[in-house]
Amino acid sequence: MDYKPFIFLASADRDFIARIKDALTGSFDLNIFHTGADCQAALSHRQPHALLLDTTLPDLDGYALHQAIRDDFDTSDVYQLLLCSADQAARDDMVADDFLIKPFADAAFLKKARLLNKTLESRQRGSEQMSYAQSVAMTAMSSMGELGIIMEFMSRSFSCRTIQAVGDLVLKAIKQYDLDSIIYFSWEGESYSARTDGVEILLEDREHIAQLRPLGRLLELNGQLVVNYEHTTILIRKMPDDSALCGRLRDHIAMLCEGVESRVTGLLMEHDNLLKQQGIRYAVSEIRNSVANLHARQLAYLAAGRDMIGQVTHDFEDTFMHLALMPEIENQLISQLVTLRQRMAELWSQPGEVEAKLQSVVSALEVLAGDVAEIRSARH
Repeated sequence: MDYKPFIFLASADRDFIARIKDALTGSFDLNIFHTGADCQAALSHRQPHALLLDTTLPDLDGYALHQAIRDDFDTSDVYQLLLCSADQAARDDMVADDFLIKPFADAAFLKKARLLNKTLESRQRGSEQMSYAQSVAMTAMSSMGELGIIMEFMSRSFSCRTIQAVGDLVLKAIKQYDLDSIIYFSWEGESYSARTDGVEILLEDREHIAQLRPLGRLLELNGQLVVNYEHTTILIRKMPDDSALCGRLRDHIAMLCEGVESRVTGLLMEHDNLLKQQGIRYAVSEIRNSVANLHARQLAYLAAGRDMIGQVTHDFEDTFMHLALMPEIENQLISQLVTLRQRMAELWSQPGEVEAKLQSVVSALEVLAGDVAEIRSARH
């Protein structure tokens, strides 16, 4: 049997002890006391799992010793099996865990001892299960607290508008784990790095990270932890010695780095979309200017054509006056020219289909282009 309870037997009956000692020693780690004083002194050094107490000790009142042990906070959990008289067992203030009424046969005592052994084994299993449950609960509570750091980072990261701000936020999160770390970002030919304690990153640290980045997603080397993503690397300079804590923190840091990478990727996409939007708006503004110029030139051409027709009509009238035509013919020709000029004026006074379309296009492009000065300043 792996578990062997540690018990005290306090009795002045030496013959009784001699008869049952071997049987008890096989099942228990047994300490025997012949006086109450010796038993009480031993209790202050080491507590047994159970006390077999004969209440007829010569030097102390066995009942008083039982009560003292029960009332002491440090010894109140000790299992007590009292060897006592029927009158003592019947007392209302006797609160032992079990009794064996004297006189009794050795066989009855040994049977009670076997039952005690099973009781103590059951207690031990319950204690181990309780200890395990407490350990699991504490681990779960610790893990929840550690996960809370990640959740807080995820929530606050959406307010970060730059990669540097993301880096500062993740370093604050890692600092709550009491870890010394370096965060490194790389994107579009640029890079940024920072350290938990704010100390400047040394060239050797940068070179070390550059060597580790191609070696895989997650590495543990010489007490260090490295988590790599496309744009992000987190280097923990020294992981804790506690293997359970180390395992949890490794998982948390990996999860944290994945969240950092997602936010950095999102920021890069937002920046790229912004540049594309600015480029589109700038192109639209250039097209708007070109169409507006085309519209203005169209109006200028119409005005020039109208003036040209008016001038031609006027020149014809002057010419007819010097040709000495018959009055009927001259009036007829002049009437036709006047009619032509009126029709041309009516035609030009109405917005043509091309002019209306150009005006519609210019108005639409005005909305799309927005503030051209703002776009140009953003580009420069």
